[in-house]
This record gives sequence, structure tokens and C-alpha cells, in this order.
Amino acid sequence: MKNMPAVLIVLASLLCIFPAGAYAVPAPDVEREETPEGITYITAYSARGSRSEARHHYLEIEGFSVPDVFSQLKYKDFPFVFISRKYHWGDDGYVRAGELAVAESPVAAPEELLERGWYEGAERLAGTPENWIWGGWNGGSLFAAPEKLAEAARELKLPQLPRDGSPFQELIPPQPVEKEPGKSGGASREEALIALEEALKEKK
Repeated sequence: MKNMPAVLIVLASLLCIFPAGAYAVPAPDVEREETPEGITYITAYSARGSRSEARHHYLEIEGFSVPDVFSQLKYKDFPFVFISRKYHWGDDGYVRAGELAVAESPVAAPEELLERGWYEGAERLAGTPENWIWGGWNGGSLFAAPEKLAEAARELKLPQLPRDGSPFQELIPPQPVEKEPGKSGGASREEALIALEEALKEKK
């Protein structure tokens, strides 16, 4: 009992060094790179460091996530393409592309469309803000403010592109599209990645 104060001091010191729960849940294996142009590159890893490593690339533009619905995308002078993996390793999502020309039109953009924040079309109408994003898909394209891009995709009912084109795709649980900003309608991206890793382990 005489040593009890010393034991308590040691325990208190350990708690300060190793806070409760510090190692209970590991941080997601995700890297973020923010650029001065307003683009945030997000790369999430599955089975990192192994032969089965997969890299899942996401984009945020001016703080708003880009939905997985555009096969091609251009923000200012930064073009991107969406790729799917052929196997359960490799890269998927939005990656930088080569030159991507977007046609310009002398026709002025209607004021009501500028107020709405997006419009469909293959040509950038005169008066369209410089920071509006061009997004293309099979059969159409649009221009939208970064904060209106997801809203436009929902209104147009654009289908979500597959990130995994391999035979393991059926192992990934379906991920409902978020219906309202800020309200999650299904599994998060991190949860989907964890589910994929667990499914692959079971497959082995």
C-alpha cells in the first residue's frame, strides 16, 4: 500500500502518453493533397503495400465532392477521366488526363440557368463563370458550379460508374446514391472499401 501513490503516478503518466482509444480504431488509409487551384486529390488504399494494392482516386473541387458519374471532367485547365479497375488491384476513379478541348459558344448563357447553377450542353455559353466544371457522360454533358455538380447529377439521374470492372465487383455491397446533401443514404466510401477487403479475404 505504501507504493500505491507511485503506482497511480505511473498509470496517470501512461494515460497521458497513450490516450484511451488511441489505437482502438486505426486511421483510414487515405491520402489528401490540396492544391492552390482548389482541387483536392484523395487516394484511398486497399491492401496497401501488398501485391493486391488498389488505389481509389476521388476528387473534391472547391470543397465539394465530385460524384462518380462523369467519364470525362474538366475544371479550368485540369482535365480528368474516370477509370475502372480490371482486377481487384490497380487504380480506379478520377485521374489526370491529357488535353481535353471544350467548345465555346458566342451565345450568352440565360440568366435563369446561371442562377440555377448548371445547364446541359456540349458548348460553354458566353458568360459562364470560369470555375464552372464541364462533365461528360455517354450521351451528354453539362456545365455546373462546383457546389451544384452533385445536384445536377441527381436531377439528370446519371448512373454511377463502376470503379471495379473485375469479377469481384459482385462482392461489393450496393452503395445507394446520396439523395440530399449532408444526409447519408448508405455505406460510406471507407465502409465500402472495408467491405471489399473482407470479401476478398473470404474469396481466398
